[in-house]
Amino acid sequence: MRKVFFALIFGLLFADLVCANNGLDYYKEECLGIIEKPKISVKYSLGRLRYDFKKNRDFIEQEKKKNAVYENVENLENVEIDGLTSIRNTFEVNVEAKQVGVSDGYQCVYPETIDVYLGYFAPIIYIANDLPKDSCRYNLALRHEKTHMQIYIESLIYILPQLKQKATKSLEDVGVRIVKGDSNIEFVAKELYEEYVKYLKDFVENWQKDMFSEQLKLDSYENYMIESRICKEIDNLE
Repeated sequence: MRKVFFALIFGLLFADLVCANNGLDYYKEECLGIIEKPKISVKYSLGRLRYDFKKNRDFIEQEKKKNAVYENVENLENVEIDGLTSIRNTFEVNVEAKQVGVSDGYQCVYPETIDVYLGYFAPIIYIANDLPKDSCRYNLALRHEKTHMQIYIESLIYILPQLKQKATKSLEDVGVRIVKGDSNIEFVAKELYEEYVKYLKDFVENWQKDMFSEQLKLDSYENYMIESRICKEIDNLE
């Protein structure tokens, strides 16, 4: 009986040493063994596309300057812009945090659900009001702006499965948080939420950069010159 008692005491001391050496990682691993993976929801919206054929070129030029896609783009100052696709991005993350007790009076704060929303709202295609309907430049401008819209749509549909994979992997990469007692649970939950938001926001921002790069290929100086020659050649034939 004495040997068993001493063995038990030694075992408890050894467990305490493991906790001390590993810090909070011991409790995090314990927590991950208790909780389930967060429920992931990824929703999106394409918005309702509208057309505006009543704005003049000054308005379109001002709207173009507000558009982040055109920041730091060279060689477009002297290009006459016949149309513009204006779109607003929306990105939201909601993390519902829960807590569960682990060893030694510690609490584990973890994400129970992660809801992500990504999409567009208020997409508008503007065509300059001085372009005659059914003229070459009018039709070319309309096709050009519809291609922009198609890039927006296809880029969003393409990224959604990857965004869901990223959100699913977030528990592995961001993890959980350990706190002693209940006094600062709310503060830790807020910190955890912000880390999950940043983790997903960085991913979305990288996607947006790639999407803008694709948009700028269509709006390059070289492509504008090609499009302008198309109508000149048609006009000459007529």
